[in-house]
Amino acid sequence: MPKTIAISLIEAETQAIDPLTLLYIREGLTRDSLALMLGVARDTVDKWAAKRRQPSRPICRLAAEILARWQRDSVIDTKM
Repeated sequence: MPKTIAISLIEAETQAIDPLTLLYIREGLTRDSLALMLGVARDTVDKWAAKRRQPSRPICRLAAEILARWQRDSVIDTKM
């Protein structure tokens, strides 16, 4: 069951989030697809998950931007 994570649209656009959070928010998102979206190797995502590395600030900001886009798209889809 996916986690429910409440992040406002404004927070997501201006903040940084742990990119692994996206795996919990978007059902069916794989580590491979997350790596592709963020422009990193799958091995890098695995190291984040294993706590052997920390994602850089720019990657965390990119993850927040992706989340903000998902939220905007969700709002648009709901209104239609």
